[in-house]
Amino acid sequence: MLRYGVDGFVRLLQMTVLPYVTVSLIVGIGSLNATSAKRLFLRVGALTLVLWSLALGAVFLMPVAFPAIQSASFFSTTLIEERPPFDFVSLYIPSNPFHSLANNIVPAVVLFSSFLGVALIGIERKERLIEVLLVMERALARANRFAVRLTPLGLFAIAGHTVGTADTQQLGRVAVYLISYGVISLLLALWVLPGLVACLTGISVCRILGATRDALITAFMTADLFIVLPFLIDGSKNCCASTA
Repeated sequence: MLRYGVDGFVRLLQMTVLPYVTVSLIVGIGSLNATSAKRLFLRVGALTLVLWSLALGAVFLMPVAFPAIQSASFFSTTLIEERPPFDFVSLYIPSNPFHSLANNIVPAVVLFSSFLGVALIGIERKERLIEVLLVMERALARANRFAVRLTPLGLFAIAGHTVGTADTQQLGRVAVYLISYGVISLLLALWVLPGLVACLTGISVCRILGATRDALITAFMTADLFIVLPFLIDGSKNCCASTA
């Protein structure tokens, strides 16, 4: 029974995420002028490289914490099966944006939304379209907040299902991985990334942690980063509004 509650809660959060991200990107980029857009893209590009470097550093540091284990070799049919080729181009460049929206291909949707937002920058009388999209963005944000109100019940169902189906022997085997993953995640989420944002924006670390608390808890319990994007967007807007 808890399984149905968990699936329903996660799907309810996923329902409005991709449309909300799409509309937010189009409105946010399309509302800029050429000078502001160029300055923003340069800063965002530099920040993205820094974040990628931190993430890759954490990925390469994690195996250092694992002990050396000698395991037996075994045969599996997956060793001789041909894996489907990874289509890197279709992941990021959509030939059909509606297909990407329907199948939750996030990089392709982000690229399409960014292109559409950039195209709006130089168009005259774009204010009417942006006003309509702003109303839609607020409606999607409000719908997402309705789902967020069910977060305590959803997290209770997820915790109950996880505890009820947990295999203690399996948890013992991956204890080193769980501990190292938890330490690095907490280090990045509670110190490195908030400190970086505080240095770049002047927003206090305590305010950043307060704005992202619900997103961190939900992402940890659901193991899904995609559904917490509206939490992060709203929290970022509130932090920026308080410092303006």
